[in-house]
Amino acid sequence: MRAGSGMRYGIVVMIITLFSTWGVYAGGEVQVQDTSGYFIVKGKIVDSEKGRPVVFASVFIMGTHIGTVSNSEGKFLLKVPERYKGHKIGFSSMGYKTMTLSGKDLVKGKDNVIRLVPDVIPLAPVVVEHLDPYALLREYRRRIKENYGKQAAMMTAFYRESVKKRNKYLSVGEAVLDIYKAPYTGIESDRVRIYKGRKAEYVTKEDTLMMKLQGGPVTMVMLDVVKNPGDLLSPMALMYYDLAFGGEVMIDGRRTYMIRFDQKDSVTVPLFKGTIYLDQKTYALAGMEFSISPKKLDEAAKYMIIRKPAGLKVDVLSASYLVKYRYQGGRWVLNYVRIENRFRCKWDKKLFRSNYTITSEAAITDVDYNNVTKPRFRETARAGDIFIEDIKAFQDQEFWGRNNVIRPEESIQAAIRKIRRKLKRRGKE
Repeated sequence: MRAGSGMRYGIVVMIITLFSTWGVYAGGEVQVQDTSGYFIVKGKIVDSEKGRPVVFASVFIMGTHIGTVSNSEGKFLLKVPERYKGHKIGFSSMGYKTMTLSGKDLVKGKDNVIRLVPDVIPLAPVVVEHLDPYALLREYRRRIKENYGKQAAMMTAFYRESVKKRNKYLSVGEAVLDIYKAPYTGIESDRVRIYKGRKAEYVTKEDTLMMKLQGGPVTMVMLDVVKNPGDLLSPMALMYYDLAFGGEVMIDGRRTYMIRFDQKDSVTVPLFKGTIYLDQKTYALAGMEFSISPKKLDEAAKYMIIRKPAGLKVDVLSASYLVKYRYQGGRWVLNYVRIENRFRCKWDKKLFRSNYTITSEAAITDVDYNNVTKPRFRETARAGDIFIEDIKAFQDQEFWGRNNVIRPEESIQAAIRKIRRKLKRRGKE
């Protein structure tokens, strides 16, 4: 396999630069979350049968809009306001049964282990034998036009990206995006335009290193793996993977096939390992979760890091991805994308190492097939842009109003609800 092809989703490209030693804050325009009046619930979510971490599981306070997401190790930290201390806490993920626990079942401030039970549908052996994963994927490709349509659409999305050093946030940026979603037939590309944005930076003089993500919002649409099969779902790419049928689960009340995959041992560049979820009725891709395969993870840095200071060694600890679609109006549409990359950095001749995490996610809030206007090219974000540096041009305190507070630990869905009126009003302009 050609060198470099394993990281086309290097869309997840990183730039590491040495940050100056004086503190930076976003001009006082964006406030930091007030953490008083909260208590902490934290822990790790694992598969009850195999004990492996459940990545990007939803953790939420029942009856509220407050929640968070587990990281690439299955770990989570939820800040619960005192006024909700009597509420139950829910845990859910694709392919698992939702679990709810009361406050007395969880130890405050200490690590809890949450064991989610797979929502597996038993299948007769003869049925499993006839469900060939390669045949399922051929049927998926054959039905792309009928499942996803050949009509362009305008999407509105809420985007967030953050950089953490251990458990401390160094920067957080958020934006409302306009996405021109090109038809799934043909070769026309999607376009992304930033409508409004904001950021906060919490760098202190002790922070000598800052990581920045290249691509940002553009990465979100490039990870629409139906439109951009790249090194994952194209017929050519599948030659480099071992596939296995993983059974059938329920997702959003729909029966869904699981296909497990991992790069072949003979592949010499970093590719991926994960699970494909195909809707049983339509054969549409309902979701996909994957990460760089452990088989070549130690070589991933050369494809993901495009610039770093001399004397700095960077190892990729993990690179995890989640893509979700939803069935709406007789067709499947992109719904949610999340990426989390973890790095370990060490300076030459220094004893200590620091771990950094870069997370980016986008949730689609609206899809419009009637009022479609492709943004002009000069207005659109590009793969080489660095969002956290460019966002200043899109800041508008009046747009965010009293909700001009960035809460990094808050779920993206909760952040969307706070500005939903603004988005609805704009849709009528």
